[in-house]
Amino acid sequence: MPRPTAVELFRDISDADVKEIARLCTERRYSLGATIFSEGDASDSVLIVAEGLVELVSVSDKGAETILHILKPDQIFGELLFSEEKRAFKAIAATDVRVTVIPRRSFQEILTRFPPVAHNFIRLLSRRLVAVEQGLAGFGHTWSYHRLGRVLLQLGAEHGVETPKGTVIPLRLTHEDLAKLIGTTRETVSTQINKFKRFGLLKREGPHFIVNKPLLMRFLYPEAVASPGPARQ
Repeated sequence: MPRPTAVELFRDISDADVKEIARLCTERRYSLGATIFSEGDASDSVLIVAEGLVELVSVSDKGAETILHILKPDQIFGELLFSEEKRAFKAIAATDVRVTVIPRRSFQEILTRFPPVAHNFIRLLSRRLVAVEQGLAGFGHTWSYHRLGRVLLQLGAEHGVETPKGTVIPLRLTHEDLAKLIGTTRETVSTQINKFKRFGLLKREGPHFIVNKPLLMRFLYPEAVASPGPARQ
């Protein structure tokens, strides 16, 4: 599901107002693998990815990890600070990253002083709620191969680079990472990836996956392929 971005949040804001808002923000840097915040930490800020990639990870009571999102530059996280007193998941630097941090008090000031930001924020949260509900409605009733295909298409849409060979996903994704993204085991992902490769839906070059999006779409959603009309007499 799409994540809110800073461009969307600060739409319709003048350059002078952007500079004023920037003065209420700080920046932090994190090395690869560092924890930006942990589950249970105070929800005390909104954060924006400025450089690098950030993973949002949920941990079950048994310690199993599920990757909720892989965030790229300009995407926002921690935006539920007004509805959740504690962080519901953890954020980890998937690369060396730089993040822009807007403390709670500063963000409250921004929403009060700049009404377009408040309107944009409400719209983004509403859109996210709809996307979450739609995702929950369909996710639990699909097979693992379907969830894997959908995640690959999503990663291709958010991070992919179009090439003559297909859509290159420029992330260093392991089978374990993909398993955490779709809530299954690494062994299941390995089996499904091998199947996708045999069908020509997916290949790997070095650390990156290359997706054949048209074939994968037809494989996952055959009912969406238009059937030929009746023959003319």
